[in-house]
Amino acid sequence: MFEIFKKPLSRIVGATFAFAGVTLLTCAMENGVAMAEGPTFQDVASQVFGQPVGPDNDGTLYIFGLTAKYTEPEYVDGRGPYKSFLKMLPSIRWYDPEHYWTNGSQTEGVFKNEECVLCHTVQTPTIVNDWKQSSHGSKDMRRGIGIKKDGKPVEDLVGCADCHGNDHQKLEMPTYKLCNDCHPKETAEHRAGGLGSHTHAYTVNVLEFSWHVGKPAEEVTGCAHCHAIAENRCSGCHTRHKFDPAEARKPTACRVCHMGIDHDEWAMYNTSIHGALYEAESARMDWGKKLKKGNYRVPTCAYCHMQNGDHNPQQFGTIYSDMGMFQVDRGAPKHKAKRDSWIKLCQDCHSPRFAADKLKEMDAGVNLSFTKWREAAAVIVGCYLDGVVDPMPEGSAPDWYGHYTFSLLPGGDPRFYATSNLERLGLEMICYLTGNVYKAYAHMSMYNQTYGNGSAFEQDRKLVEIKTEAAKLRRFAAIEKKIGLEHKSADFWKHGEYLDLLPGWKRKPGDVDVEWFKRTDIPHRANADAGVEIHH
Repeated sequence: MFEIFKKPLSRIVGATFAFAGVTLLTCAMENGVAMAEGPTFQDVASQVFGQPVGPDNDGTLYIFGLTAKYTEPEYVDGRGPYKSFLKMLPSIRWYDPEHYWTNGSQTEGVFKNEECVLCHTVQTPTIVNDWKQSSHGSKDMRRGIGIKKDGKPVEDLVGCADCHGNDHQKLEMPTYKLCNDCHPKETAEHRAGGLGSHTHAYTVNVLEFSWHVGKPAEEVTGCAHCHAIAENRCSGCHTRHKFDPAEARKPTACRVCHMGIDHDEWAMYNTSIHGALYEAESARMDWGKKLKKGNYRVPTCAYCHMQNGDHNPQQFGTIYSDMGMFQVDRGAPKHKAKRDSWIKLCQDCHSPRFAADKLKEMDAGVNLSFTKWREAAAVIVGCYLDGVVDPMPEGSAPDWYGHYTFSLLPGGDPRFYATSNLERLGLEMICYLTGNVYKAYAHMSMYNQTYGNGSAFEQDRKLVEIKTEAAKLRRFAAIEKKIGLEHKSADFWKHGEYLDLLPGWKRKPGDVDVEWFKRTDIPHRANADAGVEIHH
């Protein structure tokens, strides 16, 4: 069988025709998509490679994966307004324990703290060591930092049972609500943010957000976990079981979530003068000091965004603009109080004139970046209005709303997948590049403002790519019109083994939880359904 790999791919296909016959391939494929009435692509691949078709979860080593059939993993039902079709992987229990945690312990019995410690010293020694070094598990440390309750010193340890319970068949996985018992101030601050904050990072920006709801759970589980940690657990910043405030004060604690092509705060900070100072000074810095003026030579994420240890970073951010994808002039008179507060913070190290100049520089760079985006958007929408986009929305798989609307218009779902290349390029420009232009200026990353990731010059390249794609589409349309060809989008834009798994196919009229959008404790996203019925 493996002799086939010694031949060029074109020779292999030719051999397949001779072996299986032309009818097999022409019936199996139409516009590049396996049709139901004929053999599947896996069936054809099986003839080529001589390997039987089988499920992808049976441990077989499939040649290039071409003869495997996808098997959906175990799911748990999602929650929120789209719970009728939203699914999660079972691992969500660790990140949203209030709604998904189930005890899986095989041990029975009710135990005292010292018994837990004795057993887990063998079973999970690192956890025990961390606990012993924490203010929960060290009386000396508790005396040293002066932990008090009702004005009186507290030396009693916070043991295993205080957080997890003492019955091994009823163990709990704590959330911020449990931490509130001893840390009410920090918890109140953590829960005080608005849209775009840690407060609603999961409830809104996952359960209501198209980039999560619109895809199978398997590929967006990282989104759910990262956002759920930020909202539901305190251990995302100062990790279990040491819970060291010093750890949370380091930029690396924020890097776990605040990085990547769509919100690259870490790269912007790391490539700034502040980031260079952090690299030079971090080993000598006393991270045990509180986040107060004069305690740190280097401004870190927490120093600027969690001033004096306040656990609501949004309070010290600039104007929320949906990751920089919405335009706002932060130097406008209506935002003077916010601007003045930043200048005051910068005065820890800089003159107020320097700070004001750098912030005006940010305003100018951001405003200019949106001229490029609007120029690109005009080209993209113009192609759509003239009907030359390939595929037009109705030629694509339905978006997660369950309908076919141009992704960049109201009611459409901005997405990078199952859409035209022109729309994909546009979304990359506004999300990946325009958003990060703002991030670069805000963190004084001079290189990234111009040349690097999410830079002005990267915007230039994307604008050229968009215009080039638009020009090709218009030329093709002109040729088709001249020769009298009525173009129809290929079916592979609408169907495929992956595309047919998308939630847009599953959504039906009436399956939105309208009551969810009546809740007053959630600042719902502007682009969510808000209970409106969407039909195919």
